[in-house]
Amino acid sequence: MIFDSEADSIELIHTAKNRTGFARGALLAAEWLNGRKGWFTMNDVITSI
Repeated sequence: MIFDSEADSIELIHTAKNRTGFARGALLAAEWLNGRKGWFTMNDVITSI
């Protein structure tokens, strides 16, 4: 993601060094989904925290 103007730019970069973060995220998502039914968005997750 880049925010760019005539004066400067800001760039947001993510670099995964291994799969640990993805695995933890998958486990947290599975725990959050346990017992829920339906379609969800990240907004549903964020507002329930």
